[in-house]
Amino acid sequence: MRVVCTGISCSGRKELLADFERLCRERGQPAQFFNVGDQMRLEAARAGVHFTDAKVLDSDPAVLALARRNALLEILRQHEPGAPLFVGLHACFRWRGVLLEGMTLDDVEEIRPDLFINVVDDISGIEKRVRANPQWQPLTRTEINVWLDEEEFLTRQFAAFLRKPYYVVAREHELGNFYDLVFTPKRKFYLSFPITLMAEEQVEQIRRYGAWLREHFVVFDPLYVKDVQVGKEAGGAVTLGEIDARTMEAIKQRTITRDYQFVRQSDFVVVLYLTDKLSPGVLAEMNFASRYNKPVYAVYEHRASPFFENLCSRIFPTVEELRDFLIEEHGSAAGEAAH
Repeated sequence: MRVVCTGISCSGRKELLADFERLCRERGQPAQFFNVGDQMRLEAARAGVHFTDAKVLDSDPAVLALARRNALLEILRQHEPGAPLFVGLHACFRWRGVLLEGMTLDDVEEIRPDLFINVVDDISGIEKRVRANPQWQPLTRTEINVWLDEEEFLTRQFAAFLRKPYYVVAREHELGNFYDLVFTPKRKFYLSFPITLMAEEQVEQIRRYGAWLREHFVVFDPLYVKDVQVGKEAGGAVTLGEIDARTMEAIKQRTITRDYQFVRQSDFVVVLYLTDKLSPGVLAEMNFASRYNKPVYAVYEHRASPFFENLCSRIFPTVEELRDFLIEEHGSAAGEAAH
């Protein structure tokens, strides 16, 4: 298996892959991990060219393309046949207000990946890292937001061109569950719930239910990316309450698009609707899932309208009954049989 893993600078991609590499070693998985940027510096140094963080992207595009190509060839040379290969790199760069290539179709075809993963994080976490990184400090919030969209879009296009699977994965995705996504046939579901209508302790209870099911499924939790949260976080990171209206609107739109992608990359949707209040967000996700022929399984304790029922494949009165059904119908054993 060969995996291309993209993500903008300061997205947490490097940290996620470093943590994942440690987990693979702990589990005896002989995977190999390479970062193209680091390998480019080594290959350039061998040729007497010394890239620096501050100026590397000011280099001649032909020099960068050649260094990247040599780096990829060296990575493939070091790759041991049969070992899972993880290659971390950029799909693109946003530098001095200009969009630069991070990889080309030729590069992608050279790697011959089986899977594409784009790592994302919330805007406050990314900006906190950006402000601590001299190379990227000049980036504005708007540029960070745009770059996130560009990186995800290009990664998805590369995957579509090669007809390979593509996933958006949050930096905070639970590591063992990420392992299951890559290495096991476990079924995948998106966890939908009315985030803004519920008290914090109710939201945490729902997320515990999600964690409860991770033993049997890969779970995409929308709160792995906390762009919907408002308020001051520890460390002085920017939050949505401090962002200008235009950027705020773009972040909201990206949140919707990202959550819809979580639905698209799932086998089904689990709705934990533990309130009688109307949640347009949950209903929109249910409708989106229905349009993409994804089964929707809901827990709803109140009287359901015909419209709500029409969007559900099945409604359960309790989380426990839903859990038993999912494990029996879609659990690990069922996933293995279907694989």
